[in-house]
Amino acid sequence: MTDEPSPAGSTVLAAPGPREIRLPLSGWLLRVGRGSEERPALEVHSGAGLIDVSVVSTLCVSPLRGGRYGGRAGAHWTLAWGQLPPGADVVQACFGGWRRDRCVQALTVADAFWVAEVGGRFRSVRCAAGAVRATTRVVKESRPRTG
Repeated sequence: MTDEPSPAGSTVLAAPGPREIRLPLSGWLLRVGRGSEERPALEVHSGAGLIDVSVVSTLCVSPLRGGRYGGRAGAHWTLAWGQLPPGADVVQACFGGWRRDRCVQALTVADAFWVAEVGGRFRSVRCAAGAVRATTRVVKESRPRTG
């Protein structure tokens, strides 16, 4: 895959390995694996390390797992990720800012998860997938580990 703009206004993700996806703006890494009972799992890694692990469950779906922002010197980014609710195959992610909003169609990962990344710094994200709606505050990226 290449890092080119897609029609939905987001960016196509680069795939460094067969089960890894590098996010083009933040540089974060998504790893796809298997959890217990061979259920799909998604690891979300930032420069600071492992941020989240999500395993598909039939008992509880976490449609919006988290949102972060970061960047420096005019190259800010905001991202969000979650699980696809049952019966949903498209997620609309709307990032809310101080003066503007930006909505994009999220990219589906492993037919079970989604991720959306946009340029700019935003304060909140809300997602819509089928009849499911969720909103959360976006928090600042943790500092990378040193030493």
